[in-house]
Amino acid sequence: MRVPVMLCYHAISSSWPTTLAVSLERFAAQLERFADRDYVGLTFAEAERRRVAGTLPPRTLVVTFDDAYASTAAAAPVLRQFGYPATVFVVGDFLGADQLLHWPGIDQWAETTHREELRPLGIDGLRSLQQEGWEIGSHTMTHPSLPDLASDECLSELSESRSAISDYFGGCATIAYPYGHVDARVAALAEQAGYTAGCYVAYSHARDEPFRRPRVAASGTDGRIREWTKMAPLPILMRRSPLAPLLGRL
Repeated sequence: MRVPVMLCYHAISSSWPTTLAVSLERFAAQLERFADRDYVGLTFAEAERRRVAGTLPPRTLVVTFDDAYASTAAAAPVLRQFGYPATVFVVGDFLGADQLLHWPGIDQWAETTHREELRPLGIDGLRSLQQEGWEIGSHTMTHPSLPDLASDECLSELSESRSAISDYFGGCATIAYPYGHVDARVAALAEQAGYTAGCYVAYSHARDEPFRRPRVAASGTDGRIREWTKMAPLPILMRRSPLAPLLGRL
């Protein structure tokens, strides 16, 4: 079975001291490794369509960005260099809003010298990326941990964000679950909300379902060995094996 490699990024920055940020130089070096191995780049939605159709290339790379930080736009020239598109997942409440991104996990940066790193991509910036072949997906309305919500609240987060993004960009096919948190109930609600696929972050890729597609999280604080364990061919195969949950704990 042909299975794409899905990478999860957040911000592009060499000065923001957080696991969410990767420098532009490291980002380019990571993509170059996949390009050197002849990986074909697809958006998440296109990879799903081609997986269903049986036309997915033997080596497929799906580059994704969560949260839609303004710095995401800095990745566009690098992706263009390699002929790769990307998928950016937007938090609906911040579409067209003149405010910094804020939710538990990033709020501590709002009162620091790094506060501008929380600036979101505006509508024009997102449309510019869409014109380059990027996909605009959903990251819910307010970035909650979906399994912690009642089903009606969860469905509202999923449905309202999909509707808001569709109004601006003509459609919204995929969802990335905030904090990487998803269970069977949330996955079923994502399907009910009208998405075609959903993704999360996990070491083990043994579970790979349409609404629980696993991704590898890129981090600016990863050392070279840890980066290798995430992105080299052998570890990629190991993550897909039945032993992956055990290896992840080790």
